[in-house]
Amino acid sequence: MAVVVVGDLARSPRMLNHARELARAGSQVLLIGYREHEFAVPEGVQLHVLRGFGLRGPKTSAGWFAAACLRLGWGFIELLAVLLRRRPDAILVQNPPSFPTLAAIWIAARLLRVPFMVDWHNYGYTMLGLRLGARHFLTRLAARYEAWTGRRAQNHFCVSKTMQADLDEKFHVRAKVLYDRPLERNWAPAQANLPLIAVCPSGWTADEDMELLFECLESLGTCRFEFHLTGDGPRRQQMEPRIARLRRAGFRIHTGYLSDEGYRRLLSRAVIGLSLHRSSSGLDLPMKIVDLFSAGVPVCALNYSRTLREQVSDGETGFLFRTAQELAEILSRIETDPALLASMREHVRARWATTWTDEWRRVAGPIFGVTHAA
Repeated sequence: MAVVVVGDLARSPRMLNHARELARAGSQVLLIGYREHEFAVPEGVQLHVLRGFGLRGPKTSAGWFAAACLRLGWGFIELLAVLLRRRPDAILVQNPPSFPTLAAIWIAARLLRVPFMVDWHNYGYTMLGLRLGARHFLTRLAARYEAWTGRRAQNHFCVSKTMQADLDEKFHVRAKVLYDRPLERNWAPAQANLPLIAVCPSGWTADEDMELLFECLESLGTCRFEFHLTGDGPRRQQMEPRIARLRRAGFRIHTGYLSDEGYRRLLSRAVIGLSLHRSSSGLDLPMKIVDLFSAGVPVCALNYSRTLREQVSDGETGFLFRTAQELAEILSRIETDPALLASMREHVRARWATTWTDEWRRVAGPIFGVTHAA
C-alpha cells in the first residue's frame, strides 16, 4: 500500500495517521512525500522522500507560471516513476494538490492494475482560485480536471459532511466522512498561572487570515495574553514587520516552527487556541483545532462557513467569530474571567474522547479489510 502526499509530510498528520493504522493492521506501507521538516516516521512504515524541483522563477505572472509548469512536470515524472518502480498493491493519495498528483496516480494505478483511493482534504481548484481568481480560465480548467481524475478512484474519504454533499453534487463522487480525531488524548490540567497562553497554529498560507488577528491585537492596545504563532509557510516572512510593531507596542508574540514534542508541551500550557483558517472552499475542517482539542484546549475559531459547526460548538467547546472586533471582545472576556474556560474544557474532553484509531477503524477499516483491533 502506498500513501502519497505531494507536500510536506510533517504538515500532513492525517496521512501519517493513515499510514500508521495501515501498518498496525499488517499492511506493508510505503509513505511517499516531501520531508521539508523533521517528523517521526510511523513504526513499520517505509519512507520514500521526493526530491522535487526547486526553481521558483521571477516574481511575475509569466515567471510564476513557467516555474510552476516545470515543477509540476518534474513532479509528475518523479511520482509516476516511484510508483511504477515500487509497485504497491493499492494507492491512497491526499488531495490537494490535485495536479499533477491525481493524473500520476491514475496512470500508475491503470498500468499496475491496482485500485487507488482519494482522501479529500479540500479542493485544489479553489486553492488555485485564491491566486488567479475563481473565474480565471485556468481555475475552471483545474476544476474539470480534478473532477474527472477524482472520479477514476475506487474509494473516497473526506473531512466533513458538507464536503461529502458537495463532492456528490459537483463531482458525482461518493465519499465516506472520516473525521480528524486526536491521535491520543493529551489532556493537561487547567493552567492557573500567568501569563495566559494563546496558541495559534498556522501554515502561513493564503487561506489563513492572520491579518485579522493582527487587527484584533491592534484594537486591544495591551493585554495579559502571551501569543504563540507556531508553524511556518510562505507568508510568514512578509508579516514579520507587522509582528515586530506589535512587539514594540508591548505584545508578547512568539513565532517559529516547533518540533512535535515542543508543540505538545506548548499545548499543555495553553488556555485557549486560535484558528484563523478561512478555507478556500469553505468545506474543509482545520486539523489544528483537532490538535488543540486533543490537549483539552477550547478554541476561538474564525467562522468561515457552516461546516465549522461540525467541529466547534459555539459557547460549549469554543467561540466562533467573524471579525477582528468580535475576537477582541472574546479575548477581553477571557482575560477578565479565565474561569469561564473551565466548563469548556470539560465539554471538549467529553466530546473528543473518540481517538483517530477509533474513527479510522469504524470508517476506513472495512474498506481496507480491517475489522478488529490490531
